[in-house]
Amino acid sequence: MSWKKRQRQIQIRLLFRQNLWLWLFLLAWMIVFFLVFHNEGHTSAEALAMLVFLRADSGNAAYFYTQMTQMVIFGLVVSVLMVEMQRQVRPETTCRIMAEELEGHAVIFHYSNLGKRVWQLLRDADVPVSVVEPDSARLEEMIREGYPCLVGSGRSSADLEAVNVRGARLVVVTCDDLESLAVICSLVRKQNPRCPLVARCFEDDLGEVLAKRYNATVISTTRLAAKFLKDYAARNRCQRALVVGGGQLARRMFPILQAMNCKYTCIVANHEVVDDLSDDAHEIFFYGKSQDRDLLKDAGIGECDLVILSDDDLNQSLATVDRIRQLNTSCKIVCRVFHDDSADMLSHPPFNCEVISTSRYAVDHLRDAGAFAAVGLGAGSKKGKGAGA
Repeated sequence: MSWKKRQRQIQIRLLFRQNLWLWLFLLAWMIVFFLVFHNEGHTSAEALAMLVFLRADSGNAAYFYTQMTQMVIFGLVVSVLMVEMQRQVRPETTCRIMAEELEGHAVIFHYSNLGKRVWQLLRDADVPVSVVEPDSARLEEMIREGYPCLVGSGRSSADLEAVNVRGARLVVVTCDDLESLAVICSLVRKQNPRCPLVARCFEDDLGEVLAKRYNATVISTTRLAAKFLKDYAARNRCQRALVVGGGQLARRMFPILQAMNCKYTCIVANHEVVDDLSDDAHEIFFYGKSQDRDLLKDAGIGECDLVILSDDDLNQSLATVDRIRQLNTSCKIVCRVFHDDSADMLSHPPFNCEVISTSRYAVDHLRDAGAFAAVGLGAGSKKGKGAGA
């Protein structure tokens, strides 16, 4: 059964459940008057016909039943309308109840870029999926469209019970906070020891623990992106590189570039970004705004054949790329961008960037590795536009 049909079934079931007392009253009402009509000498068929107003009768009981039933049915209609009004005013309540009703589904903890990609893949494949996210603003569109979701951290058993983790066929944890990641994985395994568990973790040591202790498939978007960049730099025989940003991807690239004998410099916003690095060669770092013309010149942009924009910030990337193209028209530029429309803009003239969506790349990798096989998505299922999309 398709997810849309299941979604409609759940909505109808909720409608009956939220008006259960009125449905039971209506049933009892009709049973009582069926017995009344039967005792007045009517046959069972005649009594049933009178109950549904297919047969008229001039008796007092029939008259009373007709008048009062109209009021009961009117009350039922009003109750249904009130329930629908409540759903419009507080749609998050319906989304939470729908999440409780799911069985054999997928659960995504935290709606990060990777979480969005996984949700999109599952939704396009008609797989029932619910999302747990502490920031309600990230769930606004999902709540408005009536998809199962829950505003919560996922760090309590109650949150897991609210999305029926016990009945899930797949759990994906994509939160940025490492402590939350470990806690959620632990709680998931307590409630569901067997379902496939996918965890995004940029810290290699913690990733090994999660894989060992909780049988999790660990994915690092920055590690995959670094592998892509390593192959890209080798393929284009890059000799001089400029790295913009001091995040996890940039830090993974430093030893890779060193091993490739590729000279490099790095632009970061301020000293605090790289103060934790023990590297003595801090002369590779330049501090300030990456779109600053003089700073780019000092960092050697004119001699670079490769520029890596490691942060997923379109506003900064767009300004930086525009300034770089004024100073160096021939160098290769690789950008991290999440949104597909932004990727399309940057990959065409005048910017001519190689765009990598690390979240899309990670989803493709997980699918090809069989991480989503439990919900029917294997290597042959529909892919995105590749690493460069």
